[in-house]
Amino acid sequence: MKTLTLFLLLVSIVSFTTSCATLPSASVESRFEANCVCDNYFTSQPRPSWVDAGDIVTQQFYQSVGSSQCTGLQNIDIDKADLSARTKLGRILNTQVSSNISETRSSYGNGIGFSKSSIKSSLLSEGVLENSQITERWVDPISCTIFARVQITTSELDATKAQIAKADAARLINQSFYIDTTDNDPDYRDLVESAAGVIVSKLGVTKVVNKPDPSAHQIKFTFLATQLNDEKFLRGELLTKILNPSKSIIWQQTTPAKGVSYSNASNRELARKAIDSGMRSLHPSLQNRFDK
Repeated sequence: MKTLTLFLLLVSIVSFTTSCATLPSASVESRFEANCVCDNYFTSQPRPSWVDAGDIVTQQFYQSVGSSQCTGLQNIDIDKADLSARTKLGRILNTQVSSNISETRSSYGNGIGFSKSSIKSSLLSEGVLENSQITERWVDPISCTIFARVQITTSELDATKAQIAKADAARLINQSFYIDTTDNDPDYRDLVESAAGVIVSKLGVTKVVNKPDPSAHQIKFTFLATQLNDEKFLRGELLTKILNPSKSIIWQQTTPAKGVSYSNASNRELARKAIDSGMRSLHPSLQNRFDK
């Protein structure tokens, strides 16, 4: 019985060895490589030198390269590679030219270009990327990756910077302002004036004139007391208007205001609390308008 079992075991080993000898070798299998799903997107060509060149900055142009992995969805694959390239271009541009933007801004009239506020990097990137050009694309069939090359000329970049600088100079926050509080109750006018000066400073306005000027905008603050409980609370409204030099209202808002005291307080102190409360509530929406 043991002899029969040993014989059957030897037969099994020989059969397994024979069957293994008939399997294709690794060198044969390697000849059957799968095709890349996007190798027919573009005309086949050897690997271009720009694929490995990285970022290039010259006196004539800025250049970068982006990539995306192939999925077989041609439009999506190309868009991803292009976006990758433009994103990298935006990064090198912000590094290379941000420090020089203020020089461009200084050429716009009435001293506006000398404002301390800077052009936001996001604005530069948006403007630059609109004018950048995808100059070439290539598919690497081995890694199944799409590469895209993007360029922008220095002349296009300068034009974009000038356009952004001009738009920045026209922003509301860079205009001259006269703060008008003349419509307030004389008992509260100085309180409104003080609070108005604080909020205008917080907004980042750097050009404030002391009297009405034909070329200046106006920002009017008017506080009205609507309900008063002597020594306890005061309710009111803070009306804010922005007028352009032609005296047309370009923005306005009425903000509720409330002053409360848990101990006896003068009506003037309650009014101060209400005005400060109204200014705090007003600040976010007013800031949003000035930042446009």
